[in-house]
Amino acid sequence: MVSLLPMALAMLALALQGTANTTTILPARKFRRAPHFLVVAEPWPPHVYMTPSTPTPTPTPTPTPTFVVSGPMGQLMDALATSLNFTYTTVQGDGYWGAARRNGSWNGMIGKVMRKEADIGLGPFGMSDSRSEVVDFTIPVFLEMLHVLVARPLPQPDPWGFLAPFSWYVWVGLGGGLVVGVGVAWAGVRMRGSGGPTHLASHLWALYSIAVAQNLPWIPKGDALRLLFVGWMAMVLVMAKSYSGALTSLLAIKKLTVRYDSLQDVLADTSLTLLLEGSTALTQHLQTVQSGVYAELAREAKTRAKYVRASETYQAAYELIVDGSHAMIVENVVCRKIFSDYFSRTGRCGFYMSTSSFWRLIYAMIVQRGSPLTRLLNARIRALREFGIYEKWASARMPNATHCITTPTTLKLTQPYSLQDLWAVFLLVGGGCLLATLAFCCELFLPPDRLPRHH
Repeated sequence: MVSLLPMALAMLALALQGTANTTTILPARKFRRAPHFLVVAEPWPPHVYMTPSTPTPTPTPTPTPTFVVSGPMGQLMDALATSLNFTYTTVQGDGYWGAARRNGSWNGMIGKVMRKEADIGLGPFGMSDSRSEVVDFTIPVFLEMLHVLVARPLPQPDPWGFLAPFSWYVWVGLGGGLVVGVGVAWAGVRMRGSGGPTHLASHLWALYSIAVAQNLPWIPKGDALRLLFVGWMAMVLVMAKSYSGALTSLLAIKKLTVRYDSLQDVLADTSLTLLLEGSTALTQHLQTVQSGVYAELAREAKTRAKYVRASETYQAAYELIVDGSHAMIVENVVCRKIFSDYFSRTGRCGFYMSTSSFWRLIYAMIVQRGSPLTRLLNARIRALREFGIYEKWASARMPNATHCITTPTTLKLTQPYSLQDLWAVFLLVGGGCLLATLAFCCELFLPPDRLPRHH
């Protein structure tokens, strides 16, 4: 892949030349003598990748291990260093972005920059008011929204699927029509004294035989009774054909039910464990929020949340989410990166990202409070952002990100049905056999004069 760094530098030069005469943009100047800066970072694919570097003499030796940064933020840092003429060394923090402790100190990368143990925090960091009080943010590098990441829904067996072609009120209507038809036929015969048997069970058995496409046990006489039976036959024929066609379609296609498509859905299921990145802008907000859905999230997080470091996010997703017992609250780009890497490794789509989003975040780099680097960095970041170069760098790290974004609502059946899928059908057949056996026993042991006779 051809590096975009030369193109980025050329665009930077053009953009800065075009804005050199304005008062809102800093003139395109660089350091005459290349200073050396200490940059703190944490691995956070697809934005930041870190590999240990070989020790080399630097103007400012560091007692901690140093790293080589790659990924979009690493490319951004290289472009800034080349454009401004400085060098830098990258160290890793404690695994967190940064949040205030109870004693007023800060952990994570923000704490390291705040204590002047590092000059630049690579991040990228979600901007918040509390963070802006201890460090300075550059202009935004990109915008993001949070989503819920859960295991991809799978088609579940529905043993009662044979009832699905009709809704419950259609089945009730069929039962009600059978009862009304039996009552009218029996009442008509009783009042006229002819036309068929006078036993109610005989009429019930006759209409039931028509419904299940069996022969009539007796022949109705009289136009009124015959018209009733013909009408019942026509209705049963239409319903049977409709049922058969709908059932065939349902057996060929399985539907997927998405249970978790919003933050509210996840909060409502108390069996789910919540996975959250520790010391983020969201977790810091949860410490002070008093009402709304985030207050509910704060309450649930006290008992259901499991916090992970930024560098542990992806491993936690691959190990914990796929079994369906965990739900992760992360950025859209993290979801797409997980989709891409999981599909590249397994060839399957194992995750689902909610269509609803929440908690808009603005991401930027940080420097020490009051540092003159802010204005210098802002001019270069603005140029890169306006030309869409950063988005190009990020997209190149997720080659299969779009393959699993859309989750189908139906799937064609590619495997035979199992007993687990059809146990209710076998239960119905077994119940019918049991009733038939009981009826046969009654015919054997009851006196002949106790059995109904057809006239």
